[in-house]
Amino acid sequence: MKPEEMKIECPFCRKVGVFTLHQAPTLQAGTSHAAGKTRTKYYYTKEKYEVQSDCPNCGKSQKEIQRALNEGEKNPEKEKKIFERLKKQGLDFTNIQTKF
Repeated sequence: MKPEEMKIECPFCRKVGVFTLHQAPTLQAGTSHAAGKTRTKYYYTKEKYEVQSDCPNCGKSQKEIQRALNEGEKNPEKEKKIFERLKKQGLDFTNIQTKF
């Protein structure tokens, strides 16, 4: 399947205007041959975005937008709740010691 050109919203300013090439997730088949047998395994490929332009609204570069799309959105409130729950269970990440 060919990638299609799309206009998406910037992950920083949330305004539409960034041109990307979008590759939709697909199901692909991989075939292996061994000892006279053939086995076909099916697997999904992930959705891909290739950024083609800078953001005209906030001025972020292609590399910054591409990095944000690849890493995904981070929610600091959710991370804080996870760390609090781990501390209640007795795991303290602030005082990490090694055996050496």
